[in-house]
Amino acid sequence: MKKLILSLCMVLALTACDNKKEETQEKPVVKIGVILPLTGSNAFMGEQMRQGYEFVQEYQHPDISYELIYFDDQQSASKAVAGVKKLIEIDKVNALLTGTSQTASVVADAVKQAKIIHLGISSDIRFTQKDYNYTMAPKMKDEATVLLGYMNEHGYDSIAMISANEMYANLVEENISQLVGEYGMRLTFNEKFTPRASNDYRLLLRMAAQTAPDIFFIQTFPPEIDILTRQLLEIVPDAKITTSYAFFISSNPELYKGRFALNIGSKDEVFKKAFRQKYGKGLEQMSAAAYAQLSLMLDVLRYPNDDFEKAVNENKSIFGKLTLENHSVRYLPIVEILE
Repeated sequence: MKKLILSLCMVLALTACDNKKEETQEKPVVKIGVILPLTGSNAFMGEQMRQGYEFVQEYQHPDISYELIYFDDQQSASKAVAGVKKLIEIDKVNALLTGTSQTASVVADAVKQAKIIHLGISSDIRFTQKDYNYTMAPKMKDEATVLLGYMNEHGYDSIAMISANEMYANLVEENISQLVGEYGMRLTFNEKFTPRASNDYRLLLRMAAQTAPDIFFIQTFPPEIDILTRQLLEIVPDAKITTSYAFFISSNPELYKGRFALNIGSKDEVFKKAFRQKYGKGLEQMSAAAYAQLSLMLDVLRYPNDDFEKAVNENKSIFGKLTLENHSVRYLPIVEILE
């Protein structure tokens, strides 16, 4: 009898092990493609994002098995097209993450055809009109409202605006121009520039300086933001300067220490402390964006039929409350001083 009972126990134990193995095998690893500039002039931005993605596993410990498959597009449209083709056709990814407006736009058609979820980080929402494509970024009007409100509270009444003639900077200029009067502030100067091979913007900067503004608003991204800032400080050594985001993704942060700018930094102080302990530096803008982006994507992939709206509503984002407007995930940005 004892032998019979022992035999039955062994059979039950083996059956349980087999069932457990089957359950484990029933949950395949989710493959997530990531297209970033990992080499070239904007490699520092890609590296910030990679750290944000990696920190999800360490800090959040997601209960979903996933693999990130990276493709380096060097911020080149043609390379991004080749990258999304490889990730979809060869790597068979289940979802896609992108880190720039340009990349998000050029992969949108391939994503729609493959019927996989794509979550980009882009203020340009045109690509989200194509099925399966989403973006995660604040509203342009909210960006302008937050930054103008901060400047108004801190006594800045006049602004000289200098902006690159490109998509995002044009949207920033449009919103600042429309809203500045509501805060009792004024633009003393408002001119656009096209990046030049000579990288000499001193004539434009002298014209802006002659209007004696309280603060200069320079809207462009690296490397131009660094060039314009250095040249402006040659002309006006004590110039007050601000921007949207660019200070926080520059590879020359020493230029901006003590200066404030619009940022998408985390409102979660515990999270920021943990990030500093891991990497020995403060949370960078693109690291925060990447962390929040992957965290949301993992929530989406947990739900049957990739229920994006439910995932947005239930995601506990480091950016605070998320909302979904059509295919755009929204949250409020903040103003931060660069440490």
